[in-house]
Amino acid sequence: MKIITWNVKGLGNLKKNFSIKATFRKYSPDIVLLQETKKPIIDRKCVLSFWGSQSCNWMDIPSSGAAGGILIL
Repeated sequence: MKIITWNVKGLGNLKKNFSIKATFRKYSPDIVLLQETKKPIIDRKCVLSFWGSQSCNWMDIPSSGAAGGILIL
């Protein structure tokens, strides 16, 4: 089982988002934990943009303003 945990320090940057997707493709993780998402709302579209597959379950804890936020895929 492959697990990735990553303090992403925000998911709003396109360059960072590309890096996250590339890492997922390279390592094909089973579970991903992203900390410091800094996003108050994480929807299915956001999750699928990273995961790249329709079959994905996730849980998130929204950020409080510009701090915090956790996404578990």
